[in-house]
Amino acid sequence: MVSTTTVSETVLATADFRTHTCGGLRESDVGSTIKLSGWVDAVRSFGPLTFVSLRDRHGTTQLVFSDAASVETANQLKPESVIRVTGAVRERPGNMKNANMATGAVEVVVDGIETLNTCAHLPLQVGTGSEIANEETRLRHRYLDLRRASLQQNLATRSQVSMTARNYLCEHGFLEIETPTLFKSTPEGAREFLVPTRTKNQFYALTQSPQQYKQLLMVGGLDRYFQLARCYRDEGGRADRQPEFTQIDLEMSFVSQRDIMETIEGMVKKIWHTTSAPIDVDTKFPVMSFDEAMARYGVDKPDTRYGLEMHDVADLVPAEVFGDAASVRAINAKQLGLHGFSRKDISELEALSKRLSVDGKGAFVVKIDEDGAWKSSLAKKMAPEHTAAFNARLDVAPGDVVLVAAGSYTAVTTLLGRMRIQCAQQLYAKGFLQAELDPFNFHHLWVVDFPMFELDADAAGLSATHHPFTAPQARDLPTLLELLATGHNAWEDDAMQRALLDVKAQHFDLVCNGWELGGGSIRLHSMELQNAVLQQVLNLPEVQKKSFEHLLNALGHGAPPHGGMALGLDRLVAILCGASSLRDVIAFPKSTTGNELMTGSPGPVTPEQLLEYHIAVNQATAASQI
Repeated sequence: MVSTTTVSETVLATADFRTHTCGGLRESDVGSTIKLSGWVDAVRSFGPLTFVSLRDRHGTTQLVFSDAASVETANQLKPESVIRVTGAVRERPGNMKNANMATGAVEVVVDGIETLNTCAHLPLQVGTGSEIANEETRLRHRYLDLRRASLQQNLATRSQVSMTARNYLCEHGFLEIETPTLFKSTPEGAREFLVPTRTKNQFYALTQSPQQYKQLLMVGGLDRYFQLARCYRDEGGRADRQPEFTQIDLEMSFVSQRDIMETIEGMVKKIWHTTSAPIDVDTKFPVMSFDEAMARYGVDKPDTRYGLEMHDVADLVPAEVFGDAASVRAINAKQLGLHGFSRKDISELEALSKRLSVDGKGAFVVKIDEDGAWKSSLAKKMAPEHTAAFNARLDVAPGDVVLVAAGSYTAVTTLLGRMRIQCAQQLYAKGFLQAELDPFNFHHLWVVDFPMFELDADAAGLSATHHPFTAPQARDLPTLLELLATGHNAWEDDAMQRALLDVKAQHFDLVCNGWELGGGSIRLHSMELQNAVLQQVLNLPEVQKKSFEHLLNALGHGAPPHGGMALGLDRLVAILCGASSLRDVIAFPKSTTGNELMTGSPGPVTPEQLLEYHIAVNQATAASQI
């Protein structure tokens, strides 16, 4: 689906080893004497003839060995050995042409072969058509896994995306500026990687993002900055997360939220168009508020390729059914009950909903029978007129499955948002939503108007929804200024907390197919307001507040209005390639445990190194890990 730019064969060819790549020969080359180098992909012997597929990252060429001596040599070749051949290009017979190969119309009759390096026993097969090994084996022998065409194509796409982003931003007046990777520990949310120094009790921290540095660049007058920034977070591994990752990071001065969104949207469309991914470059990405996304989809990064939206049904349910529940909502998983959906399936889906719910209550699962009747324990609590009203509002038909949840608004929307995704996956497995959930059916969406603050996990105060440098919406700025002018602290004033929870931020996320591509915001450029947020709202301890002293000082020296955004390069490329994991678009990724299995990192260090860096290791713990 995704193509890469063709590089001139004359650039790739080197006289000593190859005149062409293994993907470069065409019918126009028939009659030419050429030289190829590459890896043996497969050997097929047919009596007096032996055919060898020779592979490099550009493609595969079929070699023909016809005289007795060369046939004997070819039959002894081991897969993945590296060879150099010379020979003449000829057209394949009509019935032997392979339309699925770029070089499928020609073959090379070999008159000279040299083995450049033999291959030892292979721990995994990488030849064309080979079964893919399990991921642990692939990661342990990544240098072999990288020979697979799909991985090479993914990395080529990544290279192309990086170059397109660089060119686009440079054309729009941005400067590529590197910022330090070695920073200091700051309270920005995720756990950091600490780096010891030879000065006792002094540590660097690897940057989680260039957030503060890029704001400081704006204070320095460099009004359009970008970089492909390396970032680090000591978090557990998942398919969409790595401890080290790359962002397309940018910051701009004297801009509005709309200016940044238009810049990013133009770059993303350019990336999609350049990589030949289907996208309408002339249509604006839709914009949806955070509140609307939560009300319709139960998540702030909704996959809008399919429906299954939530509906408020509190007015359709008798009061005695759910008591004093603040919210009653439902989704209709249309056709999920077709092709078999038993009582056991209902029970399993209800059990899953309990596991996915934040309050453990779960949801009722209702199957709609052929006669329109409800098949669920909930049906016993509902009069016919209530179920009829339900059916009308949710457009219910025989074979549908309805999920109903009650509780707090947050708990209900979060649960049904998760169940919506589960139902979509089950529908896809049954043969429905095939076009909608095609990985190359791209739906982009801007989500805006996020809350600026939220209750922290223990409800003891407020935390920043994204990061503490985000500015409020212009319409909410007077409210924020008025509250902060009182000098009161939010953690001591419930009324002030409630008011602050209603303040919306100038934050915006770009979403594609249910993945967050990136987030951005307009920043607080007033030292007084930034200081008040850190102190009066977030109640940062003095030691944490001191870690932002350099930024506060800079904001007090003529900081311009500014804002920016960061897109996850790994995630963006994974979406473009239809990859299920970021590990398939990174050359040398970490495993889910954070280890790099090929080289065995991280690893132990010597006692002398520990002494030099003033580090004491818990010997009991260290011994248990040997």
